[in-house]
Amino acid sequence: MKKVLALVLAAVMLLSLTACGGSGSNNADKVYELKVSTTQTEKSMIYAGLQAAADSVAEKTNGKVKVTIYPSSQLGAEEDMIDQALQGMGIAVLTDAGRLSSYVNDIGILNMAYIVENYDQGLKLMETETFKGWDKGLIEKGIRTLTYNYYDGARSFMGNEKFETPDSLKGVVCRTPGAAPYVESITALGATPYNIAWSEVYNGIQTKSIDACEVQYTSAVSSAMYEVCKYVSKTEHINLFNMVICGEKWFSQLPEEYQTILLEEFFNAGYNNAQEIIAAQDTMEATLVEKGMEIVEVDKAIFMEAAEAAYAKLGWTDLRAQLYAEAGLN
Repeated sequence: MKKVLALVLAAVMLLSLTACGGSGSNNADKVYELKVSTTQTEKSMIYAGLQAAADSVAEKTNGKVKVTIYPSSQLGAEEDMIDQALQGMGIAVLTDAGRLSSYVNDIGILNMAYIVENYDQGLKLMETETFKGWDKGLIEKGIRTLTYNYYDGARSFMGNEKFETPDSLKGVVCRTPGAAPYVESITALGATPYNIAWSEVYNGIQTKSIDACEVQYTSAVSSAMYEVCKYVSKTEHINLFNMVICGEKWFSQLPEEYQTILLEEFFNAGYNNAQEIIAAQDTMEATLVEKGMEIVEVDKAIFMEAAEAAYAKLGWTDLRAQLYAEAGLN
């Protein structure tokens, strides 16, 4: 009887050790895959910044977290990708605060016209307690932000007419994203906002189904807007911050070590990429001019005054003042 009991106990111990060893082995061998979707083309500078993050994550995790970048909306529409991320799939999206305002409304203020003048001011807003509260709100909605600090430069109006004042934009159908911060900002600045995919803008202007677009230099150069637009009306009305988000369900399954690496490496890559894009602004403007576009300098103060109507419409006038006070931008 003792012999039988000993054999049973030995078998149980062996099974336990095998289970523990197997589980540990499986975890150690497991590769976590994350597909990053972006509307940016493979030629864009921000794509290079995303790839830098992917390479760094692979190095720091010894290949256990595999990040693959899919440019030009290869995986599908941005909204669809966010839905898949929320369902727990290994999908991340390069998006912006305007689109995320569907989940946490006030975060959309970061994509409002003239909310900040430059990249450094934007980073200060993101260090405020108010902003951190929005970030927690996104997590509660199932969205994990890997970083907020990718930057693509300032957006200006491009078309085949000079837009020197808000009045000159009246009746101009201008492509802009469909989120409220963009729509209300462009409306306040004088144009008629129209939402189509960025991939359709070139053809839209070429066929005159739309009159203009508002876009940053990086996308204008990589998408050859100079072939269908004559003028850059340099309003620089929105400093475009981008963020990389994934689903909290997917993120929470990662070992803590890998979570930390993802957050750190995407932040570092985003910051470094932003510096490169800032440094390249003059060169990209020169490229647009070389390709035949004319830069139209405008009185930004007139456009800034017009933008106030958008803040009032969305109820963000006081919120902006609160953010400025917290960030020391008064």
